[in-house]
Amino acid sequence: MGYRLFRSFFGTSPQVYAIVWDILSTQRPPNSTPNHLLWGFLLLKQYNIESVNAVLVGASEKTFRKWSSIYVRLIANLPVVNQIIFLKSCSFQYPTEFDPKLFSHKFSGPGVRYEIGLCIATGNIVWAHGGYPCGEWPDLRLARDAFIDHLDIDEKALADKGYRDNNYFVNPNGDPLKKKILARHETANKRVKQFYCMKDVFLHVLTLHPSFFRAVNINSCR
Repeated sequence: MGYRLFRSFFGTSPQVYAIVWDILSTQRPPNSTPNHLLWGFLLLKQYNIESVNAVLVGASEKTFRKWSSIYVRLIANLPVVNQIIFLKSCSFQYPTEFDPKLFSHKFSGPGVRYEIGLCIATGNIVWAHGGYPCGEWPDLRLARDAFIDHLDIDEKALADKGYRDNNYFVNPNGDPLKKKILARHETANKRVKQFYCMKDVFLHVLTLHPSFFRAVNINSCR
């Protein structure tokens, strides 16, 4: 399989795959194989229904579900290495009963919201927080309070006008250079949405969404 085809299937490069496999050497189950890690990447990238993924890898649906879930969680627990912060919303299926707290005007349906931070110097993802239902995050206070605890003394983040605390955030205010830097979030959005588990409607239980989200961000920043 060539480089481009590998990235198309798994959303990451063979080099990243090898690095992640080595990092997980002390954490992965002893009876797992390198293919099982690829199954985790395949689930994140393609997000097909289990029957399709099982046919692609030549295994039963139960076996695919077991190993892909194990590796999504292992990837999600890997550590993420001046910041830009922005919000990312994701949609998912309604649970059996409608909950107005889950409603997102962006999707006209249920959604959850995350905050992502980028390094100004490199553009790498260095901060990810959230998983709150869209209806419970109306004024960014939950995100802001979690974020500012991780800033160094006298450090500030570049952010849009949703973040108005001058003690911790700097807004572009018409500055073309700052606006250009802030525009990097579009590239980061694209990097995240290349994984269809973040682009398409999420079909697993909502409690698994943060693990999928963190696993995608680990791969997007490498």
